[in-house]
Amino acid sequence: MKWYSVFIKSLKEQIRDYWILLIVILLAPFFIFVYYLMIKSENPEYDIILINRDKGVSLMGTKANLGDSLVIYLEEGSQQLADLALRFHVLDNRDEAIAALKDEKADATFVIPDNFTASVFADPVKSNPSTFELIGNISDIQYIIGAVFTQELFNRFLEEKTGFKMPVNFTETKLGYSGERSTFELYVPGMLILAIIMMMFSASAAIVREPEIQTLKRLKLTNLTSLEFLTGISLVQIIVAALSLILALVTAVSLGYKIIPGTLWFLIFVAFLTSLSIIAFSLLFAAFCRSIKDVAIIATFPMLIFMFFTGAAMPVKGGTLFHIGSYEFTLAGILSPTHAINALNKVLLLGLPPVRTIPDITALMILTVIYFVLGVWVFKRRHMRIA
Repeated sequence: MKWYSVFIKSLKEQIRDYWILLIVILLAPFFIFVYYLMIKSENPEYDIILINRDKGVSLMGTKANLGDSLVIYLEEGSQQLADLALRFHVLDNRDEAIAALKDEKADATFVIPDNFTASVFADPVKSNPSTFELIGNISDIQYIIGAVFTQELFNRFLEEKTGFKMPVNFTETKLGYSGERSTFELYVPGMLILAIIMMMFSASAAIVREPEIQTLKRLKLTNLTSLEFLTGISLVQIIVAALSLILALVTAVSLGYKIIPGTLWFLIFVAFLTSLSIIAFSLLFAAFCRSIKDVAIIATFPMLIFMFFTGAAMPVKGGTLFHIGSYEFTLAGILSPTHAINALNKVLLLGLPPVRTIPDITALMILTVIYFVLGVWVFKRRHMRIA
């Protein structure tokens, strides 16, 4: 029961260092709230400039101009379909439109050619088709989305005015819960794993504290083994991880995240495995630190690596290192939380059964064992022997 004594001692010291505890527990909810504000403050509207050069035609003494009708249709259609978030602005000068694009006051320009009406009402065999022009920064996602939405409305306009129906139809089949999740909810699985990653500070500090204040020497006099020492400390950090995860999950739910029925157990399971992995990595990292001051300074670097290169803060995918059957092991897969996030995304976003995440869970467990074995070996050589 020596591990229990280490557990009680570590628990008391963790509570005593309440500033580290508060930072670890509150950082993940803070990031969730920041992401929520960022997404809510994003501009979902796409500004499209319309230039109508259509000269129209005279039909039985009546002037017909489909360009004017198209402009009205696009403006009214964008108002009726609020989910498209399109805003149309009419200009006469192409150069002014290009200047607005360069100044980022618009996302795309849609130019209606002068022979639009003539080409529609002319003999399809003899007439030349009219050519519409789209102008914009084709590498900008704002342009891509705005142009696609504008073309879709234009196709609807042509169907209504000409009576011509496309010979094919398209239907959308959503994968899992992808169509039901908001942009904010897409980030939540990674943010929940981030709550575990933040534990790197407290876990490393708890491990380094004993050699720093020389209590490890007294503990060794009781014939305490490395495994017993690390077990006691790890149990405290698992509790810290649980508190951080619960607070992060409560924050996400309060901001609109919906827990899919029947998936909470899987989330807890993955979080538990991830906490073991972070503790194991913290042991490896702490073996190279001599004081808590070193942890506070140096731990920022590995924490940022885990935060940004595992997909916790944003989607990321490194180059493929190798394949095991159909499972692709990427460069980012060297970091164990990557597999935890992949597993959560498969279940919470794509709606796959948990059994489909066995390769990801297996990779997570193997990396945890590797981290732990290396950590124990290095810790023994650098601290236990010296003590």
